[in-house]
Amino acid sequence: MTPDPLLSSWIVEALGAAGRTASPLTVAKEVWSRHEQELKSAGDLLFTWQLDLRATAKDMVADGTLSLDEGGDWRLSPGVSAPPSARRTWSEHEVEVAVDGYLSMLKSEMEGLPLRRAQVLAEVLANTSRTADQVDAMMSNISAVVQEHGLTPLTAFRPRSNVPAGVRPVVAAALEL
Repeated sequence: MTPDPLLSSWIVEALGAAGRTASPLTVAKEVWSRHEQELKSAGDLLFTWQLDLRATAKDMVADGTLSLDEGGDWRLSPGVSAPPSARRTWSEHEVEVAVDGYLSMLKSEMEGLPLRRAQVLAEVLANTSRTADQVDAMMSNISAVVQEHGLTPLTAFRPRSNVPAGVRPVVAAALEL
């Protein structure tokens, strides 16, 4: 069977953004984060897209565009070019999720409680569809804003000066400044 051209392009795009290999779950999250509005306005596709994505991946394996590794991850076959990964700005919701996670860790550190860093970062990853590197960078940006407000930032995230637009007001509001 021939792969669905639209879903095939979304799979290639998602795998390109993920470094050419990713789990089906990661691909689905990336597709949703990039094409949520299209999916919501595509009629029945909203209700079937994840199944259709898997069927398209199976067709792509059959035609050689995609391969499966031993762990079940999807991998773009050599010679398949992925579009350049476009930088995607953080939505207000994603920034709020990251700030909430950061401030929960900061509160624990300030109160001398054990940090739940791995758990908090996993929650931020799950609720933002971002990579671990992107979340770490955002946490460092939040550290910079926390430091600008005269607080000691988390030691695990060295402040970075390239704070994206929209982060400062969310941190200020969360700090109630």
